[in-house]
Formats: sequence, C-alpha cells, structure tokens
Amino acid sequence: MDEKVDFVEKLSDILLRMKAITPEAAKSLSDDFKVSPKARFDYFLLEEGIVEKEDLLRALSEYYGVPYFDADGYFFNRDLLILFPQDLLERLVFLPIEFDGNIMTVVASEPDLENLRQEIGEYVSYVVEFRVGLRRDIINSIREYYEKSARELEEEESEEESGNTPNDDDSVDFIS
Repeated sequence: MDEKVDFVEKLSDILLRMKAITPEAAKSLSDDFKVSPKARFDYFLLEEGIVEKEDLLRALSEYYGVPYFDADGYFFNRDLLILFPQDLLERLVFLPIEFDGNIMTVVASEPDLENLRQEIGEYVSYVVEFRVGLRRDIINSIREYYEKSARELEEEESEEESGNTPNDDDSVDFIS
C-alpha cells in the first residue's frame, strides 16, 4: 500500500476513534483528499475545517507514538536554533525546543523520518527526544526566526553606517 494512502487511512481511523470526525467523514476523507489541490493531508484537514488543530495534534501524537507540541507562536531558544543550519531545519522540518542535561527535545513534523535522528546527531551529541508538531507551524517558526535575525542584522549595520549606534553616554543609571 502507498505510504501516503496508509497514513491517510490510519490518521482517519485515529480521528474517528477520538470522535473528532464522523464515520461518514472518515469514509470519504481519502477520496476527498485525492481530488484536493492540497499536497499534504494535515493541510487539507485544517484548511477544509474538517478537524480542529488540537485534535489533529492529538491524532498525530497517537500515530507517531510521541507527545505533541504546538509550535505556533512559541518563542524558540536562539542558542539551540543556531546549532543547526536553516536549510537542514527546513528540509527535515524540525526545531530544537529545549535541552536538559544531555537530552535535547525536538519538535518534528515527521518524527519517524528516516535518518532524522542521525542528521541531528551530525550537529549535536545530545540524546534526542521527539515531539510531533504541524509542518506549517514548524516551517513558519523557522522562517520567522531567520527573517527576524536577518532584519535585526540589517538594522544594526544600517545604524552603524549612519553613525547612530547606541551610546553608553545616553543611558540612565538607575542603580543607587
């Protein structure tokens, strides 16, 4: 069976068991998705209003056997993000969330992706624990971080060129 079809059927079954969709909707999801212009089943489910985001995250958690993490609006730790090149984060669709001792927690859209753990291991030596998140939220977070970083760098360079660099003489000392 095609991997994509297998994923659609298994996720539909999970959503049905969770009562996030009706039996009628479960029967027609695969056919409806096939004729949809959406390339990804999760995008299809959300954008067609078939399931709520929370239900989809819970279903993905059950499917992959790992906890879920909502990456939308999460403020990621810059020190963790700079450990990985942007193209790797976008290609494998993952983000490091936190680390504690020797364990790094990572949110990925496909935690079971072949070689994901190995690719991460090329950059860090932490034990990796996975969470599942929505692809679009992870990609948006990656791009937002790198676009913001580029804008901040451009602003700093612009200030330096114009001679408007922050000056310690202009600051007020509030320490008594």
